[in-house]
Amino acid sequence: MNGDDRYRSCPSWCQEPAGHLRPEPNGPGGYHTAEIALIDLPERDGIRGDPLELVVRIEQYVTHTTADPPVITLGSSDIDEPDREGLTADETEDLVGALQRAIATLRAGSSGAGFVV
Repeated sequence: MNGDDRYRSCPSWCQEPAGHLRPEPNGPGGYHTAEIALIDLPERDGIRGDPLELVVRIEQYVTHTTADPPVITLGSSDIDEPDREGLTADETEDLVGALQRAIATLRAGSSGAGFVV
């Protein structure tokens, strides 16, 4: 394997076809991607007007000379969505922990007035 091959070969999690990434010297890069989950979120009064497909992906941007660290992204099913936020594995663990605490807090108080679960 020469030095350039490490930026062209796919990591084990990549779901793209073999050989999909061929970044050119001084040119734009490309992405390794894996779609992990597609979550259909229904319309909710006061929260969202339209149903939403939330996609959880792993993405890694690679150029001819460098590979950025892989990140986990959350966003709509539009892969080119500009608001897609990439989180490292550690940041994602922190987010999961915070969401689990929020769920536990909500469920612990779900029998009180004003809670509808």
